[in-house]
Amino acid sequence: MTTPVDMLHQPYWLSMGPMIVVAATGFVVMILEFIFRKGDRRWLTVLSMLGVIAALVVAIVHWSAKPAFVLNTVGVDPFASVFSVLILISAFLVLLFTLDWSAKSSVAAEHTYLILFALVGALAMASATDLVTLYVGLELLSVASYVLVAVRTHSIHSVEGGIKYMLMGALGSAVLLYGMSFIYGISGTTSLMQLSSMGTQMYASYPSITVIGFLLMLMGMGFKLSLVPFHMWTPDAYAGAPTPITSFLATLSKAASFAMLLRMLIFIFNGPGAHLFFWAGIIAAITMIVGNFIALPQRNMKRLLAFSSVAQAGYILVPFAFFGVAQAQDWTGLFDSISFYLFAYTFMTVGAFAIVYLVERDRGSLDSDALIGLYQRSPWLAVALTIFVLSLAGMPLTAGFLGKFYIFVDTLHFSAIWLGIVLFGTSVVSFFYYIGWLRKVYQKEPVGEVTALTASPVMHTLVALCVIGTLVLGIVPAVLLHPLLGLSWLY
Repeated sequence: MTTPVDMLHQPYWLSMGPMIVVAATGFVVMILEFIFRKGDRRWLTVLSMLGVIAALVVAIVHWSAKPAFVLNTVGVDPFASVFSVLILISAFLVLLFTLDWSAKSSVAAEHTYLILFALVGALAMASATDLVTLYVGLELLSVASYVLVAVRTHSIHSVEGGIKYMLMGALGSAVLLYGMSFIYGISGTTSLMQLSSMGTQMYASYPSITVIGFLLMLMGMGFKLSLVPFHMWTPDAYAGAPTPITSFLATLSKAASFAMLLRMLIFIFNGPGAHLFFWAGIIAAITMIVGNFIALPQRNMKRLLAFSSVAQAGYILVPFAFFGVAQAQDWTGLFDSISFYLFAYTFMTVGAFAIVYLVERDRGSLDSDALIGLYQRSPWLAVALTIFVLSLAGMPLTAGFLGKFYIFVDTLHFSAIWLGIVLFGTSVVSFFYYIGWLRKVYQKEPVGEVTALTASPVMHTLVALCVIGTLVLGIVPAVLLHPLLGLSWLY
């Protein structure tokens, strides 16, 4: 007789546990939202957060589990373990963010279960081992995201951002699917496990088609990751969406997309080697340069963070360029660099958006001048914003610095000096627009009475969690690195 404890160790529970918990929570919240249509429904967000915490516990319990797969479509392995924990942490922070926003906005409660269903898609992208399953997860995440961006139907900017995001996202999905069709055509399978042993043979037999498939799949994911030149939807979608949803797009959606890109490139194209992965380095360099330089003149805070997120995607993409030339023993370092930076990026980005949200609500403007006198109005929030933007820029003793440092070391290790120079140079450029923010934060307000900026306990908690995450990963990186180093990425 199978006991409840035995069930927890069944392959389907190992592989799909977090997805099952989140999906069940999403359906329960959706039904309850239809039943209780009046009154304060923030308790539904609290219920969603509890579901995410339960899924996070399941993911952490199985962090070091041996690889297990269900029907060769979904599995638990180091990829799934790390990215599932990252995605669930992002989801918890975003839901905590929406808990305050929904209390002060006359927006429908659908956003809560839409986030949960998007989260199911994101978890599928992190753990799928089949191209079809990956694509279904991506579409589940994407469709929910389109609706979330345009959830403020009374706002022309929100609807405009949602339409642009949907059109560009649909184009990206089509390009990605077209690339997948080339790979399926020459291999006859959609299983990543089978494709991983066929990469060299595919490239030897059909070099042109393999290259076309690689480039189309990289371009398709480029739309999802805001990589240059597929990034032009990003500023409008980020600026038009409610700020909690913007943080969702910048963190959870991006982490899931990087997980999917990593799975596809490593499993399918590792055989052809540096011939293909070099293109990832080219796109990373262009993305870092364009993202940072376009951010320089931006005055709208959300648009600046949008272009900053474009540049951050370029930083994260840098290690991808080395998988083609790396030896098996070097893969762990590359995986750890990507994972560490994504964890750091999540905390500092959600924190920055949280303070932008509070400043916009207090001043009624997204212009960077709204930051003037923030230190006088709320010293705590001013210091927190300082930590976040310095971490995004790469200041020592912050998580962002160590994340960039590890990636920079990778460029030296693999003799990609030119890519390291681009990374360092664009990081210096980013200091200019981040320091512009800090100058205004500590600038005294014009003569007049200073009114304190008030924030709810929920927002103080969110900002505090992000500050702790940013500083702990910057000062004591072993908290994350030791669990990462304990994983066996090769199996």
